[in-house]
Amino acid sequence: MTAADVLSKEQFEELVGSYSQALERMGALKTAKDGQRPLSELDAYRYDKAPRLFSAGESVRDMDLEAVKTLVEWKLRHGKFRPTLMSLVSSNDPVTVKNIIRDAIGGYREDGDAAAAVDALSKLRGVGPATASLLLSVHDPDRVIFFSDEAYYWLCCGGVKSPIKYNAKEYQQLLAQARELAARIKVSTMEVEKAAFVAMRQSTDVVSAKTSNSKTPRARTNIVKRKKTPELDKPKAQAEPPRRSKRRKA
Repeated sequence: MTAADVLSKEQFEELVGSYSQALERMGALKTAKDGQRPLSELDAYRYDKAPRLFSAGESVRDMDLEAVKTLVEWKLRHGKFRPTLMSLVSSNDPVTVKNIIRDAIGGYREDGDAAAAVDALSKLRGVGPATASLLLSVHDPDRVIFFSDEAYYWLCCGGVKSPIKYNAKEYQQLLAQARELAARIKVSTMEVEKAAFVAMRQSTDVVSAKTSNSKTPRARTNIVKRKKTPELDKPKAQAEPPRRSKRRKA
């Protein structure tokens, strides 16, 4: 895996260009259950529709609870599944959700303080720095990265899967690294996020392949065992004739 800090523009574009294939492989492993939307549909919402709806522009609108739930569903299907997260997020009052998000995004558009916006969004029930960064990222896909495991591993840990605390300090570190890479090769932080996903998935696929090969059972050699001859079938040894004494009688 090429380190992010020395990645060339061509190598970066190759990673981003492989995103759809990486997503398809993941979708094959995480098939949708009855009633669930396909991962590809959720991914299109996260990377295409949501940024068009909520980022600065003529058609910008306030994010509501349903939009939050769709993004959380994508997060759970795209990364680690956390069984209680959706129920916690769904328990938020719809009006409160709109107000908190409107205030947080309004403040961000005035001062550009991503850390403050993430902290404000984290007031929603079930929303921590990682989910808050996801909500913020669709409002500014060019400069805000989602706090994904893959992005943190690739940009902050040199591709090593180190423990993550999911706190504000770690997110600030990730955001700084993502913006530095984005500025160096002139791309968006959303593209950086996709590149990180592919880079880490490729690394996982290589390790999985090696592990699978090492566990391939060796071909068993059929050894024909000779049956032991039953004791009754063995020929009995002939008794030796009695020896004659060489001594003569007196």
